[in-house]
Amino acid sequence: MKTLWQLACFLLLPANGMAQAAYKIQPDFKVVTLKNPFLHQLPQPVQAIKSPAALPIDPAQWEPVESINYGRLHFVGWARFTVRSESARTVWLELTTHFLDSLSVWTAQAHTPPVPVRGPATYRQQATHLSPVNHHYFLYALNLPAHQTTTVWIRGQVIPGDAMKFDVRLWSPRYFLTAQQRDIWGWAIFAGVVLSILGGVLIGFFFYQRTVYLLYACYVICLSAYALLNDGWGAFLPDSLAGFDSITSIVHWLNIGFGAFCLFSRRFLRVSGQQDQVLYRWPELLPMLVIAGATLLAQWAQRQEQQYIVKTAYVIGYAGFSGYGIIWLRYVVDAVRRRNQLVWLLIGAVSTLLIFFAVNSFLINLGLMRNPLPDMVALRIALLAELAILSAGWLYRRKLLQLARQQLEVQNRTLQAALIQTQESERQRIAADLHDDLGGTLATLSRRISDLYQYLPSALMTEQIDLLIPLTQKSSDDLRRIAHNLMPPEFPRIGLRHALEQLVGSQPAQPTHFSFIVSGTEQKLPLDTELNTYRIVSELVHNIHKHAQASRASVQLLYLDNRLSITVDDDGMGNQVNPPRHKTQGIGLKNNRLRAEYIGATLWHHVSTAGTLVILEIPYPATANVV
Repeated sequence: MKTLWQLACFLLLPANGMAQAAYKIQPDFKVVTLKNPFLHQLPQPVQAIKSPAALPIDPAQWEPVESINYGRLHFVGWARFTVRSESARTVWLELTTHFLDSLSVWTAQAHTPPVPVRGPATYRQQATHLSPVNHHYFLYALNLPAHQTTTVWIRGQVIPGDAMKFDVRLWSPRYFLTAQQRDIWGWAIFAGVVLSILGGVLIGFFFYQRTVYLLYACYVICLSAYALLNDGWGAFLPDSLAGFDSITSIVHWLNIGFGAFCLFSRRFLRVSGQQDQVLYRWPELLPMLVIAGATLLAQWAQRQEQQYIVKTAYVIGYAGFSGYGIIWLRYVVDAVRRRNQLVWLLIGAVSTLLIFFAVNSFLINLGLMRNPLPDMVALRIALLAELAILSAGWLYRRKLLQLARQQLEVQNRTLQAALIQTQESERQRIAADLHDDLGGTLATLSRRISDLYQYLPSALMTEQIDLLIPLTQKSSDDLRRIAHNLMPPEFPRIGLRHALEQLVGSQPAQPTHFSFIVSGTEQKLPLDTELNTYRIVSELVHNIHKHAQASRASVQLLYLDNRLSITVDDDGMGNQVNPPRHKTQGIGLKNNRLRAEYIGATLWHHVSTAGTLVILEIPYPATANVV
């Protein structure tokens, strides 16, 4: 039986080899990517064929190709090529893929049977001693004898539903090592750029605490991991992490990355509030769930060898990725409608990856394009281009946010100024109405009561009228005090210092004794600043009377070289009385902070068991006048 086998090989292999053009290895040979007419593949491979001896002999049954590409039509494929070297030498055979579930290589010379070539048989054996050197693609050493033609057969198998495609390259070992170093340095630079971007994103998240930073980081991590695993670097992972390197598992990285990118795009473009509602978040998660389910279904069907279920799962997965595209286009259309300039940067960044996936996934994987592109080089370039454009877009976005924040601050200051001016106008109106109308009415009432004495018929009525006179006097005094607090008389003339001195001096001695202290040379401030400062101090004095239960309090004015420092302190209850947690900050305190911000002052509030201390720092204007 063995003799018959060898006889068949002797008769068939020479004819087989002579029918195919042989690539001649020159003395200065470095590298070649074999193509038509040297490279052939079997158009209709049969899964049952396990050996080159059972392959068709007729050359017409072999198809000359630019590269091996069976698409998704078959999960077993055969390829062959013939080389001739004038000297005995070793060349390395590289198949530019790791997406082969199993692989076998044979060689034969004229009148010799096929001999299996030692090398990796599965995608997990690429980075092992079975290869001439550790490599992330399939690599074999071919020993070529002198002055003889050598035929090489390649049998590859993928999981049902996956695409079988790869280039066939021959290398001079020394030149291969040099090229491998360049490739490693390329990936190292890529990893360095990615890590730098991640570092910047994490720093941004640390300072700003925005979810958009985490979503962008997730997208960068997932797409980078997908690129590395898709290029075969997962072969260097330990066996405990081999599950991350399976042909279908890396789809999860792509799925999560696309989902994070959709969520990132919505926040990056500041999509309108309607799309930020919880109801609109489900469409973003729906494709992720569909793709994850399709991937798990494909993995289960592969173990059960259900080829049609695997192909169905792939179709469902493509539909899920199309869902991502539809959702993302909604955000783009909305941003264009709102004339958001960020959308063009986002489109420019995404277009690089869209071109890659359109060519790789649809044209090549579906068999519409026969020649596979250098996938990972293209993906690496596309990713770096996208990240560079997005980083520039991020800086532009920060600038837009800063401008928007500045505009909002200007609007807030304008509203604050209008609010405070409205309050002052209303205070002046109320003070004038109280003084002119109610004050005059109380004065008339007091005179009329005095005039009633001559008409009183009895001493009892006189005694009752005497009780009304102090009430009317107290009402007049209260009215005068309220009107004074609303708008101190002659405030523009007497200024802040004397107005505060009058305010403190008018306070009753019980239950809180107030003191007023001034230090330094008085600086005249703008009237608007002095009036708002007076309002702040007046509110603080009122709060001491109302809440502090203090026995002593003081108002101190310290005129420094570049600012006025006003201190209001008391020895009251402080934080010994805890207000209810649901109680909001008082209107007076809110107005104080609003007024301080309006005049450009700093308000510092400290409460302790020893009492309350409030410090108001007011910077001098550039043209302050010394009085």
